[in-house]
Amino acid sequence: MSTLCIILTSSPENENTHTAVKLSHAALAKGHQVKIFLMSNGVYHVLQSKFLALIQQGVDVTLCASNAAERGIEEREGVTFGSQYDLSVMASKADSLISLH
Repeated sequence: MSTLCIILTSSPENENTHTAVKLSHAALAKGHQVKIFLMSNGVYHVLQSKFLALIQQGVDVTLCASNAAERGIEEREGVTFGSQYDLSVMASKADSLISLH
């Protein structure tokens, strides 16, 4: 099984949200593992039920805790509050990496 890592920095109303969700669904349907790292305004995705549904489908979601704190976002079940170190580990272990800004 290969791993797809998606870095998402844009806010939920951006078209990148749709792209990230569709890419995740397609990868999961093919049996791949999906990991998403949220940073900058991308941390706001954890407030969206459509995005959180990905977690229930098996997507591993991590966000930058510093960016979340700056924006007043509190911890959510199923979401790892991490750091840029976590991003570097995800990226180094991924078979494919897509960055959506």
